Order: sequence, then C-alpha cells, then structure tokens
Amino acid sequence: MILERYIATRYCSFLAMLFFGLTGLYLLIEAFERLPDFLDKGAGFLTILVYFSLICPKIIYELCPLTILLAGLLTIATMGKNREIMAMRSLGISPRRIFRPIMASALLFCTLFLLMNIYLVPRAEEAASLIVEIELGKNRKNGVMIQGGHLFYRGKDSILSAELVNPDAEELSGVQWLFFNPDYSLSEFIGAPVARYSNGRWYFFNGIEETGGNITFFKKIEKDLMVSPADLADIETPVEEAGFHVLIRAVKRLKRLGLPAYSQEMVLLGYIFYPLLGVTLLYLCLPVGLYRLQGGAALGLVLGTIVAFSVWALWNMLFSMGKTGTLPPAVSGLLPHAGLVTGGLWFRKRVRF
Repeated sequence: MILERYIATRYCSFLAMLFFGLTGLYLLIEAFERLPDFLDKGAGFLTILVYFSLICPKIIYELCPLTILLAGLLTIATMGKNREIMAMRSLGISPRRIFRPIMASALLFCTLFLLMNIYLVPRAEEAASLIVEIELGKNRKNGVMIQGGHLFYRGKDSILSAELVNPDAEELSGVQWLFFNPDYSLSEFIGAPVARYSNGRWYFFNGIEETGGNITFFKKIEKDLMVSPADLADIETPVEEAGFHVLIRAVKRLKRLGLPAYSQEMVLLGYIFYPLLGVTLLYLCLPVGLYRLQGGAALGLVLGTIVAFSVWALWNMLFSMGKTGTLPPAVSGLLPHAGLVTGGLWFRKRVRF
C-alpha cells in the first residue's frame, strides 16, 4: 500500500499542477477576448473577477481528458528518469502494479469531473451568461432569458415560462403563460405540462386556465396567440447548453412523440463518455510511456500527446455524426473508448517492459 500511495500522490500532484497551468493559460486567452469589452462598458473589477471565476468549472471540464492523461505520462516519465521504475522492476514489481494506482486515481477524478459537469457547470455557465447579458448587453433577443434550460419570454402583453429543447420549437413543456390587460392586471393564466403548435394555433393539454378569477381544469384547449415557433426558434436553448436532467426529460418526450432525438442523446452521452476519455487514453498510453526502455523517457510523453490530440479530433468527428444521426449516438460515444481499450490490450500483449 505504501508504493501505491506514493505513486497516487505523485500523480495527484502533477494533476493539480497541470490544471492550474492549463486553466490559467485558457483564462489568459479568454481575458484577451473579453476584458476589452468589460472595460469599454465600465464593468467593475469584482464583476470581472466573478465572471472569470464562473467560467473556470467549464474550462476544467473541457481540459479534464488531456490533463488526466498528461498527469499519468508525467508520473511515469519522471519516475523513469529518477530510476525509480528500474528499481521497482528489479524488485519484481510488475508494470500492472505500477499502473494500478494511476488508473484508480484517474477514474476517481473522472467521476468527480462528471458530477461537476452535471451539478456545477450549468449553474456557473448560467451566472456567467447573465453577467455578459447585463454588463455587455449581449442577449440573444430582447425580452428573453434562459436559465437552467428554462425559457422566459416577454411578448406583447404576455409572459411565457416554459422548457424549450425541442429542435423545431413547436412543443413546450412545463408551460406557464400569463396575459395582462393594458393596466398590467392579470387577464388570463394558462398552466399546462405540454403545449403544441399546429396550423397556426397553440394546443394546451391537461392543465388549468384562470380567467376573471374563475379557474377551469381542461384536458385540451386551443388558443390563437401572437407567439409562433418562429418567434421562439431564434432563442431556442442550444442543446449543448441544456443541463443533464433537462436533456433526460427532452429525450423521453421526443421519443414518446416519435420524433428524432439524436442531438439530445449524443450530448447526454457526452456527459459520461467525454471525461472517461482521460481514463481510456491512460489505459493505452501508460504502457507507451513505459516503453522508454526502447526509445528514451521523452518518447512515451510525445507519443501519448499525439495520441491524445488524434483521439480528440476523432471524438469531435464522431460526436457530430452522432448528433446528426449518421451513427447511433451510443456507437459514436463508445467507439473511441473501444479503440483505446483494444489498443491498450494489444500493446500489453506485444511489448515486453
């Protein structure tokens, strides 16, 4: 256990160092792009600091596969340079035992990044977007705000609150639609779990309607309103910005209606499969890093980095194919991992360390 703890500690120290370094570099690039806009609008120092703090979770998540991989390769490279691996091998310690604490630590951090992306990143992104909208005035459309995958739309004498993840914007869920008189008194309220647009009219299902103090429960009503899907299409919640739980509900709803849900499914699977890339990359590249006995300590690090960027390009290509339905989303998400695990198994059988 002492050996495993030592290797895991070494790996975690490199992981922390890489996250601080790469995240700082990413923030520096973002600062060159955003900082002039904030300064031109007279934003305060605290506001700018809060904004850059809020975008850090998203940056960390995007960098997690590369950072998990590089931390493992640096651990192997430095231990090889210090003759520690040679000493371990002379004592009969197998490569599997050397790899095990690194892989276990990588899997633990992968799980933490997954949970962070589900619960922290969406909220941080919403708050950062809100700062941009307020300070820079860069809202996608006047009278519109999107928070947590939820749409708030201010129309003429009405306010709409609903979930909008449907690609054609012709279905709303969790609808609350308030209508006002010219003196801003409430004239009508409609609440329904589902609303659909068809032939120029909105149809509401299994909800309530309040008019003039009278409440009516209905199974289905139709309304000729001033808002059409075309008004909402420009402000539709981008699938990539929708939260994990919002996507789950969207996939269930679209499948129930018999509509394609490739884009939502692929983004949903990406929540799990993207951070896992760091673990499967390590599974292939750790033995490549130990290949130093045949090519020098730096060779494994260079080869591992090349493999990482190649897999990242492959992931983006397969992700796009999964979103469009060219490949089933599950196949697109699993294919890079299957290739990396297969390559890792082949390398372990063919190469002697």
